Amino acid sequence: MNSQSKVKPMWAKNTLNYALLIAAAMLGALSVSYYLQDSTLITPLSLGIIAAALAESDDSFWGRIRAILLTFLCFAFASWSTAILFPYPLLFSIGLLTSTFGFVMLGAIGPRYSSIAFGSLLIAIYTMLGMDTTGVGPDQTFLLLAGAFWYYLLSMIWNSVFPMQPVQQAVSDVFDSLGAYLHSKSQLFKASETLVPQPFRLREAELNAVTVAHLETCKALFIHRSKKGVVDGPSDRFLRLYFLAQDIHERVSSTHYRYQELAQAFGRSDILFRFQHLLEEQASACQHAALSVSENKPFQYQPSHSLIELTHSLEHLDTHATDDQRSLLPQLHFLFKNLCSVEQQLRNISNPDAIEFEGSKQLDDDQPTSIKAMMLRVWKSLSLSSPLCRHAIRLSLALTLGYGIIQLFSISHGYWILLTTLFVCQPNFSATKQKLRSRLIGTLAGLLVGGLLLTLLPTQLGQMMVITISAVLFFSFRLNNYGYATAFITVLVLFCFAQLGEGYGVILPRLIDTLIGGSLATLAVIFILPDWQAKRLPNTTAKAFLSNKAYLDQTIAQYRLGKEDGLAYRIARREAHFADAQLSTAISNMMMEPEKYQQSKEHYFRLLTLNHALLSYISTLGSHRQRLDDESLHKAILDAHATIRMHLDRIAQHINDQLPLTSFSGTYPATLPIDDELPANLSVSLILQQMHLIYRMLPEMYSLTSAINTAPITPSEPEA
Repeated sequence: MNSQSKVKPMWAKNTLNYALLIAAAMLGALSVSYYLQDSTLITPLSLGIIAAALAESDDSFWGRIRAILLTFLCFAFASWSTAILFPYPLLFSIGLLTSTFGFVMLGAIGPRYSSIAFGSLLIAIYTMLGMDTTGVGPDQTFLLLAGAFWYYLLSMIWNSVFPMQPVQQAVSDVFDSLGAYLHSKSQLFKASETLVPQPFRLREAELNAVTVAHLETCKALFIHRSKKGVVDGPSDRFLRLYFLAQDIHERVSSTHYRYQELAQAFGRSDILFRFQHLLEEQASACQHAALSVSENKPFQYQPSHSLIELTHSLEHLDTHATDDQRSLLPQLHFLFKNLCSVEQQLRNISNPDAIEFEGSKQLDDDQPTSIKAMMLRVWKSLSLSSPLCRHAIRLSLALTLGYGIIQLFSISHGYWILLTTLFVCQPNFSATKQKLRSRLIGTLAGLLVGGLLLTLLPTQLGQMMVITISAVLFFSFRLNNYGYATAFITVLVLFCFAQLGEGYGVILPRLIDTLIGGSLATLAVIFILPDWQAKRLPNTTAKAFLSNKAYLDQTIAQYRLGKEDGLAYRIARREAHFADAQLSTAISNMMMEPEKYQQSKEHYFRLLTLNHALLSYISTLGSHRQRLDDESLHKAILDAHATIRMHLDRIAQHINDQLPLTSFSGTYPATLPIDDELPANLSVSLILQQMHLIYRMLPEMYSLTSAINTAPITPSEPEA
């Protein structure tokens, strides 16, 4: 089993439902054209459907109504203003520049508005394509909006029949990614005395980022179906599964001890192998659960035989452990207890209604609801320090420059330049590079396949079927494989123009325009307010450490107040994982940028490893939360906590300000023994042990902070 799902098929139920919706919309539009015997209707109706589908976002019934009305207003403004200004190049350039900037800045309000903005820019370019081909203004706009209206009408009906499908699929994706994450954790339990955890930690951080992204998507869908963050009704069953997945995620994220020390102590025992085997079984169970949730089928998790074998192995070790192993046995027992809890949660998947909450079910709804709040978000983003504002300026200038090139050289079908620029130009170099590669390969493949199919299918009815199939495949692949999606949309475009008698005639222009548009997008991200990741990494790293500090604060507080998965605790946990994911993504993006912009990459990789280890140690504390009443124990815990949070504050400040730190100095403040004699209260033992593991990483964090942008350093401790 690898880290990718081998259980969940690509064509899961939601993909098939979506494909049927797109097919129904396209067939309806093409049927009108076929019935009226007017092939000029095919292209604008099809493009209107595509723009509407790309601008759509999930919501409740009334939320969809509001979103559709806003989308139509934006579509109408974009298309009509394009039609009116099209004959006046200078005015059109000004309008293109300002409207692009305005639409992109709408994304500051939230992802839904970002989708609407993208769809509006797309409908404007589709209007240009239509006017460039037919020269018809008002009719072109009407047909584009008619295509969009037809799609949204079908979509409303479709989502009334399958209202929970998006939530169901989002929860399924969470469990699927949890399975991959669990598998990556299992690789750290190799009984090798020469184990070097850092490569595994980096892979683990990458997969954690994927899991966090799916959790964020899932949360957004619940928010859309909630009232001020409170979810009830049909969504409640899936909300319970979402909270269950969060608990599994926290437990899976935890690290009870340094893996290389466990490997050295138990390298001649079968105990680590049995832990690894149990983790792999639980990983497989998560991915089978994902399939069950996706297909809305019962999931029955049978008790793992590996758990029984692991129990016997631990019992044997309790009586036969060597002196070197005995001090580590409590950590193995805590790990075993943690995995037993994961086992219980996996069993609960089959009956989510029986899941009990240890806190409020309210979600953190941070979306603005009033016009004033929305405009305030946009206003706060109107700064060159904002990546969104920089992207808005970059894309506006790139599209305007592309329009100038079209006018200057009178390029036939030149508005594909703008289309390519819109799709390829992303907020950072890494994403743009990936889009460009996929766009070029997909366009070339689509032109080759499309040209061949034009020869094989000369009839109008056959070509209409190709248009429908291409549209379905484009939307099926657009999120998972943009190269394939580009190939299919290219075939669709060729066959749409074939209905106007220009099929073969657009092959070369499409290729040339793609090259020009892709070049403009690439040049824009390099030369127009470039966002090189190395410049943002200090701030991103500081946020990660501060988020971990806040998570630690919430966790330690619960050892005094008692375990409760309240909103404040869940927000702190979510923010810590989200910040860790952002750090992982930022470093990955930097590695795809030109070599001269990759600064201190070895140091940042190491900081990512340490930050993820820090998050794992805190997650362990979160997994074993319980109330402790002894004041003397609290004093020892609070002393250790105060020292660690002080150091984390100092590290974060100096990373963010890019100032060197003095050498680390200090001693672990806990008065209870840590390594030799563990206290009788094993919960306190765990807390102080985890705090000590964090403390042992601080010297290297200090030296790495000082070494950023300077000479390489030698780690002061073995790999965490």
